[in-house]
Amino acid sequence: MRKSLTTFLLIGVQAISVLGLATTGVVSLPEPAHALCAANPMDGVWQNLNPNTRSLVRVEYRSACHDVISCPDGNCQPQPTHVGRIRAYGACHPTACDWGWTPVYQRPQWVRGSYDQGFADKWIWARMQNDQLIVVTRTHFKDNSGRANYETWDYFQKVSR
Repeated sequence: MRKSLTTFLLIGVQAISVLGLATTGVVSLPEPAHALCAANPMDGVWQNLNPNTRSLVRVEYRSACHDVISCPDGNCQPQPTHVGRIRAYGACHPTACDWGWTPVYQRPQWVRGSYDQGFADKWIWARMQNDQLIVVTRTHFKDNSGRANYETWDYFQKVSR
């Protein structure tokens, strides 16, 4: 009796396993959704048109692509709110000073990022005009050195994507 019950249970488990395998072969899972991001003309490496600049010599820009996750009142907002990142290189000698990457946020007609360099805060505003990238850098000294705050306007051409 015990042997026949064990055999019956084994046959039942095997039958369920076979049915389960057959069923899973028929059922397909949905593909994950992926965002399609439009190409951004700001993406790439940009070189200052002024080879003698004392400001920024090069800028790299990478746009971000975010899924839209909430649409309160029909106003869909991406999360997080940064729209990309920028990497600035200052005019240092013998090689350019890499300021590193910082996120940029959308403002009317511009994107804006910021750097805390210890002795100064720097805000970078960037936008396209025709085929050039315009970058405005505003420097606010905070080291009590007495230096005047200043602003520079630089114009860049794309050298690579």
